[in-house]
Amino acid sequence: MADTGRKEKYNQMILAGIFLGYLIFNGILLARHEPWRDEANVWLMARDLSPLELFQEIRYQGHPCLWYLLIMPFAKAGLPFRTIGLVSYLVMAVSAGLLVFKAPFCKLVKGTVVFSPVFTYYYAEIARNYCLIALFLVLLALYYPRRNEKPVLYGVLLGLLVQSDTIALMAAGMISLMWLGEAVWKWIREKRPALLIQILKGIWIPLFSLGLLVAQFYHVSDSPVFEVKEFGFRELAGEIRNYAYWILERLTGRGEGFCLLFFALVVGLLVVASLQLKNFWAMLVLVAAYLFEALFSVLVYQLHIWHFIALCFVMVWTIWVLYLQKEERQGAGKPLRVSLRGLQLLLLVLSVCMFMRWNDREEASSLDNALHGLYSDAGAAAEYIRENISTGELVISVNVPYASTVLAYLPEHTFYFAGSGQTESYADWSKEQSGEISFEELLGWAKKNFPERKVLYLLDSRDSCLTGQEKLGEQELLYETGEITARGEEYRIYRIALQ
Repeated sequence: MADTGRKEKYNQMILAGIFLGYLIFNGILLARHEPWRDEANVWLMARDLSPLELFQEIRYQGHPCLWYLLIMPFAKAGLPFRTIGLVSYLVMAVSAGLLVFKAPFCKLVKGTVVFSPVFTYYYAEIARNYCLIALFLVLLALYYPRRNEKPVLYGVLLGLLVQSDTIALMAAGMISLMWLGEAVWKWIREKRPALLIQILKGIWIPLFSLGLLVAQFYHVSDSPVFEVKEFGFRELAGEIRNYAYWILERLTGRGEGFCLLFFALVVGLLVVASLQLKNFWAMLVLVAAYLFEALFSVLVYQLHIWHFIALCFVMVWTIWVLYLQKEERQGAGKPLRVSLRGLQLLLLVLSVCMFMRWNDREEASSLDNALHGLYSDAGAAAEYIRENISTGELVISVNVPYASTVLAYLPEHTFYFAGSGQTESYADWSKEQSGEISFEELLGWAKKNFPERKVLYLLDSRDSCLTGQEKLGEQELLYETGEITARGEEYRIYRIALQ
């Protein structure tokens, strides 16, 4: 008994060391991370819009309301822009802590997963709504054994997962169907209608959340950047197959042979485990979420590494739930134990491959770049403006999304967008923002609307709406980014005389 107690204490010390190391490592990465325009856009919307205005605008942004509402109190309180990174760091710290101390995985798998890009950097330091997917999937796995005891809590978690991001919609929907399907099956097989009545207390919540999601994206097609591609059935199937392969290649950095073998092993082990458990629901959740991301990439928007990492959390949820189902079934056979250990091993392999890909020099968000590179120069450009350009001066930007990162650091400043002549903060995708204007037209607009001004300050960046860029070579250059950034956020600030 004493030996068991010492062993458990030793295990807890190892897990605590893993978690502490995770907090320190990601804390270092957070301190070195320069927020960029996607993070700034959320901060500016949360800062400048009321909740009602947010819901009117959100359909053009591509993400549901939850992340914006979570950030809103911090932004409206006047806290520094970098606070948004601390929020995502804390969300992922909770997620990692739950996995480390509660997941039925071996210590090697836990340590490898949390230090891989599954838990590190992409969701923990780059402050976007995807960290919420991680948190709610971990919580849904943790509370799976109590889903029928606490149906309201389980339903709330599913509803929040729906609001975390559009790409989580399939996972949330399939887990909801799984919950309902298991209850219906027990009702039919065991004549337990009380269980079905019990879960009805919570199963309506994700359905209501789905209705709210639809309301948020109603008339999304009004946005000029929204487009749904059309394919014939055979062409669509081929494109889905191509993107299904691309997802694995992008995550692992390995070739076609490795990806096909990995896919076959995952599916094979899931089939064996599901047959042993006589329950295919968990497997269907992962397969449906995987195909949904491929379909989304084909029809609406080509997804990126942040979206694909969400599938890793669906995989974590799936393996975790299979272990919990094993505990619910007494006398599980050897094939089930072997298949679950095999799935753990594949999760470890995936994490190792992702860590190696993260160290690839060709990776824009590589570990080396995260520690030593420059993700965005907006912070330094904003510091120059704060120290040298007063809040009453005329500052004009040539690209709203790129300028938004600088503006997020400067709550007291106002930027005008050269393409529209209007004050701009966040990127409003309800209208075209690429209207061109010549250098002479810009000077004429400034003189007409601000006749008392003697100078204007131009914040120049990529994808400028300003034609006649050669004219800028004749102006006084005050500031220029000295190196290439990971997200293309390099800036120049010009002082241009009007009189």
